[in-house]
Amino acid sequence: MSRAVLVTGATGTVGRHLVTDLLAAGQDVRAGVPDPAGADLPPGAVPVRLDFTDPATARPALDEVDRLFLLRPPAISDVRTALGPLIAAARDRGLHQVVVLSVMGVNPLMPHWRMERMVRAAGLPCVAVRPAYFAQNLLTAFGEDIRQRSELRLAAGGGRLSFVDARDVAAVAARALTDPQRVGQRSQPPLTLTGPQALSFADAAALLSSELGRTIRYRPQRLLDRRRDLLARGLDPTYVRVQLVIDITTRLGLARKITTDVAEALGRPAIPLVDFLRDHRAHWLRPGPST
Repeated sequence: MSRAVLVTGATGTVGRHLVTDLLAAGQDVRAGVPDPAGADLPPGAVPVRLDFTDPATARPALDEVDRLFLLRPPAISDVRTALGPLIAAARDRGLHQVVVLSVMGVNPLMPHWRMERMVRAAGLPCVAVRPAYFAQNLLTAFGEDIRQRSELRLAAGGGRLSFVDARDVAAVAARALTDPQRVGQRSQPPLTLTGPQALSFADAAALLSSELGRTIRYRPQRLLDRRRDLLARGLDPTYVRVQLVIDITTRLGLARKITTDVAEALGRPAIPLVDFLRDHRAHWLRPGPST
């Protein structure tokens, strides 16, 4: 009897936590990765080759699998071509549950929307989780600026975001995959996952200052300056456009929504940003003098 869960994006922001949570719950986890030999995975996870640019890898990746965690790799915009073979294979195998990682505020112009529609059109049992802005962006996109320059630079103005911890997103996804009778019933409407409060980047800088014991400044930029700044760092223009859209969305107050979906799914409150910062404070500490 098939009992494994296939996790796409298994080494990513949400996927790596999801793999750990599923293993802790005693699940048989298959980690879909382009290069199984080079994948950095927790002990117990079984790497399987899944390359969204190679449709031939889709069906073999679902061998002995009855549940799927599906996301869109950031570099992929044509979800029909990239994800279609895997969704078709999931339909043919009659998977019991699919959890789709989407985004808060998704709309028909976004590839996440098309991904959600494709899964539902295939007739697959589906829970769409739509997270707010990941707190983990403070580690990745802004980590170097915080650590080296003690500043946050972006064009979000004074807008607020309902920062969500990827650990909460993974925990909700794990619950949906292991207890679909509880969480799966919330598939209409999809689950919108947020933190417990909406904060501006100035608020985030103040919390970082308190946690790190040095002043972290929020330096708001104009949109054109933000664009030039990101391009000067050698970042991909598509990535830059996404960041500007996030900034504009935040400025317009469209990213401040708060829900209780995390608490309802997990039976505990969502992780507040202050706790996230405390848990990861070492990431932003400046190197001390060599001895």
